Amino acid sequence: MMDDIDAITPCPLGSATSIETMSPMDDLRATRSASPSSLRSSLDISRRRASVKALEEGTGGDPERLWMRMLALQQKFGCYNSARMSAALSSGNISILRPSKACLDLLNEHMSALPETVIDWLRPN
Repeated sequence: MMDDIDAITPCPLGSATSIETMSPMDDLRATRSASPSSLRSSLDISRRRASVKALEEGTGGDPERLWMRMLALQQKFGCYNSARMSAALSSGNISILRPSKACLDLLNEHMSALPETVIDWLRPN
């Protein structure tokens, strides 16, 4: 089925705290002080944003150009977990399998944070 091609892979069991086991006070306490894990999480978000910014540079907002850069990045560094991207790369149907801009943005939200060398590789010369 075509619907399965965009399926999101669930996190492994035990990797995240269940929403049902959290109380509203847990959320409040978590926002009061910066723990090492929250700082690390904040750094990861910053690195991911820098990665996406470097990826989008030079595309002029064109989804086709962004898709091509994402595929090149996936092929070279394997930083996405996407059945659609795997299918596009293995079948050669790159343009046909290009998702909407909203889906591209969602894929980039969940892209692995890239090392600085990869970000440098992405930036236009």
